[in-house]
Amino acid sequence: MRKRGLVGVMLLVIATGAFASGTFVYEQGSKASALAGAFVAQADDASAAFYNPAGLAFQKGMQLSFNTTYIFGKVRYESPTLGTFENHAKNFFVPGVFFSMPLNDRWTFGVSSTAPFNLATDWSDRFTGRFAGRHSKIVTLQLRPAFAYKINDHNAVAIGIDYYDSSINLTRSFNTSALSTAINPHRLPSPPFPPGIPFYSYSEVVGDTHVRDQALGWNVSYMGKFDPWSVGLFYHSKAKFNYDGHISFEVPPKLNALRSLFPGQGISLDLESVPANARLGVGYHWDKWSCEVDVTWTQWSTWGKSMAHFEKPTAFHGSPVIADEQFVFDWKDGYSYRMGWSYKYSDHYTFHMGILYDETAVGNITRAPLLPDQTRWAGTFGASWQKGRWGVDWYAMYLHFNNARVTDNNINRYGETGLPLVVVPIYGQLYPTTYPIVPDGKYKGVAYLYGIQVNYKF
Repeated sequence: MRKRGLVGVMLLVIATGAFASGTFVYEQGSKASALAGAFVAQADDASAAFYNPAGLAFQKGMQLSFNTTYIFGKVRYESPTLGTFENHAKNFFVPGVFFSMPLNDRWTFGVSSTAPFNLATDWSDRFTGRFAGRHSKIVTLQLRPAFAYKINDHNAVAIGIDYYDSSINLTRSFNTSALSTAINPHRLPSPPFPPGIPFYSYSEVVGDTHVRDQALGWNVSYMGKFDPWSVGLFYHSKAKFNYDGHISFEVPPKLNALRSLFPGQGISLDLESVPANARLGVGYHWDKWSCEVDVTWTQWSTWGKSMAHFEKPTAFHGSPVIADEQFVFDWKDGYSYRMGWSYKYSDHYTFHMGILYDETAVGNITRAPLLPDQTRWAGTFGASWQKGRWGVDWYAMYLHFNNARVTDNNINRYGETGLPLVVVPIYGQLYPTTYPIVPDGKYKGVAYLYGIQVNYKF
């Protein structure tokens, strides 16, 4: 169990949920997604600007693509003692626009506009984990302009810039029973109780936070084509956000006398939200078939310490209510493994399928309701149609999450009410000194993804 300020833990959960693998939507292009994302060594359409910009150098003509992915997720929390709760945020649409244009025989320009971090959670008002997070919404737009250079008929490289615009909304509850008990005018009878002991009075305050920031990163990539083999390499840097925004509070009537302790105010958080990422892909084609295997590494271990700052810290009888706080994360680097196959059925139709295995970066020690993430696996199927200048890609994916359990060593499992430990013979402990933030249980989840992409060659 860890001590935390009343508001401080909220920012920990924001950071935990903002850019973890659980909210990273890698499915930005429908053809690539039909191959389970095994596309780094192929990258043969305009979505290469997202997956491997070096692949743009081998493409001919100007291309424009519009993609949309629909995500239907089912995540629920099951506890043997507290019951079952379901995440009501189930439907998401993730847009993507890709464009490429050759500048001359060697240089090609490409750009992608995507939303790779764009998910939400929405638990009920009485969800047992509401002290960690009841509602969250993360919307992060990424703009990636890149220039690809064709060295020769077999090798190409690219360099690009990553611009991010990220906004986060979080609503969660705070246990304020220490405050409502302290100002409760009723007292327990003395004797048998010690004199001056107030009745216990439970209360909650709801906080609503909105923060936003922009950040920059960079990327480099390579593609090699050595018939029948192909190789792709991609790396993008980390990006640090300095989130700024506002927090407001919904205070219950029993705390009206202490409403001044919860002023609406500015809030900020510094965080390396986008970790560095590297991808390696190897492809092979024969007859009408092609196959690719990709390995992706994400440097989540760069998450160390982060400080949350509040414009108007407050205290009650010397105890902090709203106070700046430093957070320590315990994340590990993550790997994902992808394999995809394509079969060229005719000049107009190609069929695709794929499988993936994705390790979570979130361990049992930091798992929370806003990110009940765990290792996942998926199967995909899709097809491409091409005729003249027009093309259409579509896919369907089934994504299954392993059960994400909350264990005894979870650092967010309990919070301290701030009430004194008062033990009276016969009556026992008068006040609860702790309350569950992340109670025992497990999170179970599946997701269904469907995407379609329309392509046009000028």
